[in-house]
Amino acid sequence: MSEIRRIDDQLFRMFEGEPWIGISVMANLAGVDARTAAARPIPDAHTIWELVLHLTTWLDIPRLRVELRRPIPAAPEENWPPVLDTGEAAWREARGRLRQAYQDFRELLARLDESRLAERSPGRAYSIYVQLHGMVQHLAYHSGQIALLRRAMGR
Repeated sequence: MSEIRRIDDQLFRMFEGEPWIGISVMANLAGVDARTAAARPIPDAHTIWELVLHLTTWLDIPRLRVELRRPIPAAPEENWPPVLDTGEAAWREARGRLRQAYQDFRELLARLDESRLAERSPGRAYSIYVQLHGMVQHLAYHSGQIALLRRAMGR
């Protein structure tokens, strides 16, 4: 199995499969309605909704860096986009955008040449290899936060 296939496997497990750590991002989001997603049970912590928007950004930006072969900065409002509409339709849309960003990232992996893993990620001090593994780590980190927020709400 190629290294890219291994990374894709780990990405799949962490996003929607059965990761070693226990629960995927999508399993953590199962049954979360808009009210729950927008709730702030831990003062000064991000909401589930904010985390979903943040994860979407950080699936898109690294993908674009690799695809376009140029630095793509994230403005503060992109890093942590504000939740402007807390209705159910907006929540469905946010989850749909997250899933699309994940699918787009997996499509990048499917066509990425293995030789590019050693390249420096555009505008970064690390390689594309490190960036791709970092994507999986990032999903794991924030999935844990979502699990804690759900627990804090008694769900």
